Amino acid sequence: LKRSCSSIICSSPPIAMPTELDVRITGSNLEPKTCQVLEQILNQVQMLATRCGDEHGQKVELESENKILRRSNERLREENDSLKAQLDGHVAQLDSHFVAAPPRNREREESGARFVPFRTLELHSAPVHSVSVNPNKDIVASASWDSQVKLTYLADEENIEKNHKTLCNLDEKMGGLYAVAFSKNTPNVLGCTSCDKYVYLWNHVEGKQLSKLAGHADEVNAIDFHTSQQVMVTASDDMTAKIWDFQEGICLRTLEKHTKQVYGASFLGGDENQYLVATCCFDMCTRIYDMRSRTVVASCRDHNDDVIGIDYSTAKQQMATSSDDGLIIIYDARNWSVLNKINTKKETGLADNEVKRIAFSPAGDLLAAACSSQRVLVYDTAVTTGAIAQLKGHADCVFDVTWGVNPRTGAKVLVSASHDFSSKYWREVLR
Repeated sequence: LKRSCSSIICSSPPIAMPTELDVRITGSNLEPKTCQVLEQILNQVQMLATRCGDEHGQKVELESENKILRRSNERLREENDSLKAQLDGHVAQLDSHFVAAPPRNREREESGARFVPFRTLELHSAPVHSVSVNPNKDIVASASWDSQVKLTYLADEENIEKNHKTLCNLDEKMGGLYAVAFSKNTPNVLGCTSCDKYVYLWNHVEGKQLSKLAGHADEVNAIDFHTSQQVMVTASDDMTAKIWDFQEGICLRTLEKHTKQVYGASFLGGDENQYLVATCCFDMCTRIYDMRSRTVVASCRDHNDDVIGIDYSTAKQQMATSSDDGLIIIYDARNWSVLNKINTKKETGLADNEVKRIAFSPAGDLLAAACSSQRVLVYDTAVTTGAIAQLKGHADCVFDVTWGVNPRTGAKVLVSASHDFSSKYWREVLR
């Protein structure tokens, strides 16, 4: 009986109950009660075997259906690949006629980030002190202590590192560079300032040095070009700022009254303040000069440490200064009243933060700050709350920042310069 039951249950598919087994049980000389019990057991085994047979049949049917579904899935995958290839072809054709949509970063969008990093460039072999963009906002220049200026082009983000250009004089090497800026009205001209006391002008399109200007008696820290006139301003450790005719290469004015090193200088717009230029100094004072008479028309003494950075927004008619005291102060350029005083040391984890150079966005709605805390802070100039973004990733002090624009997408691009020898590029997330 045991062997028969095993043959019934263990076979695949299960076999039917053998007839001779029934006969053998019925014709045996076992007790009737025993035979009755055995018959009940065998009936239960038969029911189980029948059920196993049904399940086996269902399994066979499912396997057959599964094979059919797999073949159907393969056909669908092939059709999908074909449709995707056709779609890619259509997209390529559309890209040749329309401006491409900005790349999306869904993870960053979901987290609410305003800017996402897309490049870290290590083009220099020494600390990078300055970055600047051209008037079209699509070329970035970086200046380094390695005596070189590097140019990168935002229109080609994918090959931005590969297609860079270097400005350096092999015959007469420039000293370490502190600042770089593009002319705002002569597109091909770029200027840079050096620890060797000279100011250098370049035709950055041709890669040709135009002039080497002498006049400062100490290291030259900053440079800015006027929006409409053929003049530029430079600031120096010799405690002066100088106004130059950069086409003729001659010094027109020397702005004095500073009692320590002058670290920054900026013209205050075009038509609204066309004769005004501001300087920031290690004597904790920001001075506004009328460059025609060389007189100080206003002074701002709201910092309590070296004033390092200065920038002006024509769109907002606002001037901003930054200092090693961790403060950023925004002024109304119409009356020099304080509009906003930002204490970056109140940001989480930045109790010892120093603010180096700063930059308004093209529309003046955002202000970026390069910081000793190895990060860039971004503020909305219309609000008094904390930073809307903290951009991290540098391994040393961030010394300068500038704003560009991707000409294909219209997205803002924020570029930093750091003592870790690198520049980082962040792209605005378009909502």
